Amino acid sequence: MLNVRRLFQSALRISTVLSLVAGLCQPTLALQAQAKPTVRQFRTDSFYIREWIRGGVKEPDVLVEPREIAVTQNAVIVLDAGTREVHALDLRNGRTRFVLKATGEGPGEFKRPTHIATTTHLVGVLDQATSRITVYSDSGRYLWTTTVPDGSSVEAMCMLPRGVLRVKYAGAVSALATIDSTGRILWRSSLPTKPELQKAPTFANSAFLADGCAEGVMTVAPSFGASWYRVTMRGATRRFSYVEAGRDAVITLKKQTVDQTPAAKAERIIQTTGVDAITRGAMQRGDTIIVEAGATKRLPYELIDYYRASDGAYLYSRHLPFTPSALAITPDGQLLAAFIGNETSSIVQLSTTTLTPREIAKLKSRK
Repeated sequence: MLNVRRLFQSALRISTVLSLVAGLCQPTLALQAQAKPTVRQFRTDSFYIREWIRGGVKEPDVLVEPREIAVTQNAVIVLDAGTREVHALDLRNGRTRFVLKATGEGPGEFKRPTHIATTTHLVGVLDQATSRITVYSDSGRYLWTTTVPDGSSVEAMCMLPRGVLRVKYAGAVSALATIDSTGRILWRSSLPTKPELQKAPTFANSAFLADGCAEGVMTVAPSFGASWYRVTMRGATRRFSYVEAGRDAVITLKKQTVDQTPAAKAERIIQTTGVDAITRGAMQRGDTIIVEAGATKRLPYELIDYYRASDGAYLYSRHLPFTPSALAITPDGQLLAAFIGNETSSIVQLSTTTLTPREIAKLKSRK
C-alpha cells in the first residue's frame, strides 16, 4: 500500500490519495446534449481507482513504458514501448494472461511493434519493421498476418471483426485508408483540412482514431484545430466542432547535425510548434465519442470530453485524477489508464462515482 501511495502522490493533483477499492460502479453515457456549448459542463462525480501494478525488479512481467491500451471482451492489451512487448491482462483482476515479445519476422512474430488494435476477441499488433499486422486471439494464439501498405508511416489504426483495418497515415494527403485482411487498399482519401495544411509537415496533421469503429465509421480526432470528423467506409465525411476549439499547428523546421566527418555530414530535421495539441486521444463506446483533451484553458491534460457520435453534439466533460500516458474504455464503460512512473509503471482502472475524493479516501481497502 505504501508503494502504491508513493507512486501516485507525484501524479495526482488532489490533496487526498485515493484508496484501493473494488465494487466499481458504472457511468451513464445517455445524457442530453448541450444546445450551443461555449464552455465545458462538468459532471459532478469522481473516480474510484484500482491500480494494477506491473513493475519492480522482482516482477517477471514488468511494464516500462506503456504507450497504448486496447480492450477485448476479456483482456486489457498493453503495448510497452520500453520493452517492445505486448502484455495481455485479465479484464477482471489485472493478472497476466500472456506476453508477446519481439522475436523476429517469422509467422506470429514481430520486431518493432508501434500500434495495437482490438475487436471483441482479436488482438492486432502492427510491426513497423516489417510493415505488417499480426493478429492473435485474446488468449494469445497466433491467427494470421496481413501486409499493411506504408506500414512504417501508420499513425493510428482500428480493426473491424473480420480483420479489415481503418488506418490514419502520417500527414494529410491520402491519410485515411481502409485495408482488407489480404492487405489490399479498398479506399483512401485525404484528411479534410484547410488547403494550406494539406502540404504542411506531417506533425501539423497528426490525429487519433477512436477504437470502436466496428460499425464501419471511423472517428478521427485531429491533434490540432477546431474540428473532429466521422468518416464512412465509402469516404463520406461529417465535420463536428470541439467544445473548446484549438488552433492549427504552425510548424518550424530546424536542422540538427547528428554526425560529421571530413567527407560527409549527417543531419536530422526537427519539427516544432508553439501551439499545444488540443487532443491526446479518442475512444468510442456505443453512440458516445470520448476525446481526451490536451491544451485546454483549465486543467490541461486532465479531462475528457463526451460527444454523441450520431450528430456530434457535445454532452459533458469529466475531470481525470492524473495525466495518463494512454486511455481505453471497457465494454461496460469503465476507463483504463496507463501511468509511467520513475521507478514503476502501472495500469489503472477508473470508474465513476458520486463520492468525492475525500470520501473515497475514508473507505477501507478491500483485500
